[in-house]
Amino acid sequence: MENKSQKKRRWWKILLIAFAILLLFTGVELLYSNYAITVSRYTVSSEKVTGSFRIVFLSDLHGREFGTENKRLLEKIEKEKPDLICMVGDIFNNDAKEAEIAAMCDFIHSATEIAPVYFSLGNHESDYIKGHGISVLDRITEAGATVLDTEYLDIEIKGVPVRVGGYMGYYRTPHMNTQDPEQQHCMQTFAEQFEDTDRFKILLNHIPTNWLDWGYRNKYAVDLVLSGHYHGGVIRIPFLEQGVYAPYVGKFPPYTKGLFTGEKATCILTTGLAGSYGVPRFFNIPEIVVVDCLEKS
Repeated sequence: MENKSQKKRRWWKILLIAFAILLLFTGVELLYSNYAITVSRYTVSSEKVTGSFRIVFLSDLHGREFGTENKRLLEKIEKEKPDLICMVGDIFNNDAKEAEIAAMCDFIHSATEIAPVYFSLGNHESDYIKGHGISVLDRITEAGATVLDTEYLDIEIKGVPVRVGGYMGYYRTPHMNTQDPEQQHCMQTFAEQFEDTDRFKILLNHIPTNWLDWGYRNKYAVDLVLSGHYHGGVIRIPFLEQGVYAPYVGKFPPYTKGLFTGEKATCILTTGLAGSYGVPRFFNIPEIVVVDCLEKS
């Protein structure tokens, strides 16, 4: 029969083994949530689409590399055979050094060899430009991407007339982005002109707050909004599909990933590819998003 000392040692061994297993599990999950790549798939149907086309979109890379020169990430994208690739902001950091900018431009150039790339700004690119000037946008253009900064283009994708636009901040709420009246007027004019078309509209809008938290998807006629910024809540609670924190929203945000359809617009929110402000992802695998746009039957 065990005496008290033997029982105490046995329980300490059990606790140490349990602690070691917990540490191992945490380490494996941290690696998986920060270095693996998953693909989330959504389908959007519209009477404006004849046939079909495929978008791959990504956000919040923050200068990270998945494999040397982002080889693993590029392989994932290429495997999906997209008709266009959309990079929806925060691809590099607001304090990026030359090496990071050069690496991101190389990544963008490699992506353009897969499909046309459309690049819109996130808050990090906007902050970088405030400190370093707009020449970085020329470098992104030289890498082969089409930069859309409060701008849009009319294009055709497999014969489908499409209007694709890029906007960083609070759509249709320009005073949240700037206090400059002239800039506010330009942003409002952009929104009005962007919506004024019978083409299928795709808006690359880094910050999704208006569309999701404020219900703008029930107010403004934009067929498809592609967003990021919330990082999936950075740390996600297993089984509940709940994120812990999102920038600009706070704790336990109601929207962190998925497809959300309103009366006038559909918004798809990606969890992105990196952590946020030094906090690593947990139970939150980096993702790229595949959107198949189909003819409505």
